[in-house]
Amino acid sequence: MGNDSEYERRNRVMQIYDDFSSWIDTALIGQKNVKKVVTSSLLCSTNSRILLTGCTGVGKSTLSDFLADHIVNTERIFVVSDLLPSDIQNQLIDAKGMQLLQVEELNRANGRMQSVFIELFAKNQMKVGKQIHTFDDFYVLATQNDIEMAGIFTVPLALYDRFDVSLSFDDLTEKEEREILFGRKIGCENNGHEKYKIFPWEEVKEVKKAVDDFRMDKIDEDIMMEIFEKIGNMTFNGKKLFTGPNIRAKQFALQLVKLACLSKGRLEILPTDILDFIEPLFMHRINQNVVQMGDRDVKDLFESVKVDIKKMKRPKYR
Repeated sequence: MGNDSEYERRNRVMQIYDDFSSWIDTALIGQKNVKKVVTSSLLCSTNSRILLTGCTGVGKSTLSDFLADHIVNTERIFVVSDLLPSDIQNQLIDAKGMQLLQVEELNRANGRMQSVFIELFAKNQMKVGKQIHTFDDFYVLATQNDIEMAGIFTVPLALYDRFDVSLSFDDLTEKEEREILFGRKIGCENNGHEKYKIFPWEEVKEVKKAVDDFRMDKIDEDIMMEIFEKIGNMTFNGKKLFTGPNIRAKQFALQLVKLACLSKGRLEILPTDILDFIEPLFMHRINQNVVQMGDRDVKDLFESVKVDIKKMKRPKYR
């Protein structure tokens, strides 16, 4: 790395990232970190699974619909409590070109539906009778209301773990609410022109290829392993927050960090590259027998780990 072609490629990644980020920014008002993580998740993989959570009216469906409306091959599922596996199977059995699966109200899925989602999200496949139907890479963009209780089922950790990132939407500020009510239109044109009329698959694949080709050196690996150790050792009331090695979370973390590095024109990873992604990557994977995801004390624990990571420095040499 470091020759003229690599320099041009890096500049190309930076340009695509900035353009894509600006486009996503038109989708909804506020929710700055949500939009950053969604942008990064879509660009670093063509098979990412994203869960959007929060109360009604904060923009989950707005963002989900914005992306679904710009991707040609989208399948939409609105979950109700009496939805059957056969309903999903009949819908998706011929959806071989599916590029996005939009799932609204995930936590209204009953146990049988949850099993279908676990297999589909984990393996890009669906078993119907004795036949297995496989799919090429596709995004999953799911929403759930984490406040409402009526008609809600407990979502098992096995299903949450299939999501690469889970994003909690903040309440709107008064300024943001005013902007929605009296200001610019959601999904409006950006700077006088649309960034993309349809989802820019070729540009996404270009960025993903650059991320896949990024080779971490020993210092990069040591930095990430130290960060993973800090997160894995988090405890609550004397019990570890996480069970198991969380390999899926760590694998996607590496993709996000590589993209964060490239989007800033660097080839060396810094500890701070992961800061915006820690809660989305790990909060939904905590052991629910130890503590619930929304517990304020747990959020404080994550903030404490982030403070430790900010103090880390990249060694100049070994």
